[in-house]
Amino acid sequence: MARHLDMDLLRALVATAEAASFSLAATRLGRTQSAISLQIKRLEEQVGKPLLVRSQGRLEGVTEEGLLLLDYARRILRLNDEAIGCFSEADLAGSLRVGLAEEVMERDLGSVVAEFHSAYPRVKLALECDLSARLAARVEAGELDMALIKRIGERPTAAGRTLWREPMVWAGGAHSSAVAERPLPLALFHEGCIFRVVAQAALTQAGIPWRLAFAGHSHTGIRHVLRAGLAVSPLPLSLLGDSLQRHTEGLPPLPEVEWVALTGASGEWPAVQRLIAMFEARLWQPLPWPGGGLPRVAA
Repeated sequence: MARHLDMDLLRALVATAEAASFSLAATRLGRTQSAISLQIKRLEEQVGKPLLVRSQGRLEGVTEEGLLLLDYARRILRLNDEAIGCFSEADLAGSLRVGLAEEVMERDLGSVVAEFHSAYPRVKLALECDLSARLAARVEAGELDMALIKRIGERPTAAGRTLWREPMVWAGGAHSSAVAERPLPLALFHEGCIFRVVAQAALTQAGIPWRLAFAGHSHTGIRHVLRAGLAVSPLPLSLLGDSLQRHTEGLPPLPEVEWVALTGASGEWPAVQRLIAMFEARLWQPLPWPGGGLPRVAA
């Protein structure tokens, strides 16, 4: 086995696992699909283990060894990029308009903003928190330089850079009986939230009657209602914390949630790319509760 891992090969592995596609990884790295495939093969030869699951030339997923190396690769690349950034980006200056979905703050990603400000004090940040759909529209209109949003559904990942995938689950209090009630009591965000739309559609398709037990603007209010056992709510798995639990009995499955970085015309500005890289690194850090930080790379 080689004593040194090639940085470009590790970058190809990370890009391929994130995009769940050789072609999308090639687009992201500015290379051909065959070149990415060859890089992955060379990396597998270096470590002596298969890293990706392939079927008839298609990418089906990541092996256990691949997930292990993926974790190391992210940390190695992050340290490499931070070291390079200390010398090449220290003088970054200007204004950066950033939109964040509220769930971003729930994941403690607000601390990333503080770290970025400390590293690049001459970049003046202007932050906004709003619904993902509104943030996406503002990026497209040129009113924001970047946004970190949530996305659900079969939309092409090329429309934004997917940083993380995880299941959306039915959440409730640890000893709540609300899950057995009919109509099912729901705690939801107000109109416009994609979680609300998806949950209502899933229940309607499954023929399960429901009622709105709580509608609010913040996760804090929803958490209080769930802890009190008054309702259930659709949430990303990573937001359950240590006081809520996942409920599956008698409820329909929900789709995965993507955390996506969207950029506008200034997307290639190094300040934008550094902030996205910092968000991505934090998303992949394990969270301090069971099941809170397990990487989910979709095939």
